[in-house]
Order: sequence, then structure tokens, then C-alpha cells
Amino acid sequence: MSEGLPPVVRLGYDLVRNFEHLPPEKAAVELATHIRKFWEPRMRADLLARVRRGEPDVPPLLVLATEHLVDDHVDRAEVKEPSGG
Repeated sequence: MSEGLPPVVRLGYDLVRNFEHLPPEKAAVELATHIRKFWEPRMRADLLARVRRGEPDVPPLLVLATEHLVDDHVDRAEVKEPSGG
């Protein structure tokens, strides 16, 4: 099913298969948490862009998960630390 798809969409399908046994909203939160923890910023940005364009190959549960993601997520603990400049 995911043959020929862009890498982030293929990975998204793999994640969806791992979390689809959960209720949709819980699965979306778990997916978003996994993506935030383990995907590099370029991958997250690519996924968000595909969802914004409404690409039909992005699974609905993955679209729901992106509602829990924010572009360029900032770790507030890091912001509190003074920079070296």
C-alpha cells in the first residue's frame, strides 16, 4: 500500500499501523509524541506541508496527529537557559 510514497508518508503509515488499535484521539497524541521525539525537523516540516496541501496519500490518523504538532516546536526549558552571546 505504501510503495512509491514519499518517505515521510511511508513512515507515517508504519506508525499508524502501530497505534491504530487505540481510540483515534489517543492514537493521534501518541503519533504526535513519537514524531516530535524521533523525527528530525525537516521530516516534521515535510509532513506538515503535505497535510496543509491536502495530499490524499497521508492517512487520516496521521493528519489528525499533525493537529498536535507545531512548526519549529520550541523546548521552553531551553529558552530559559541564557545563551552564550
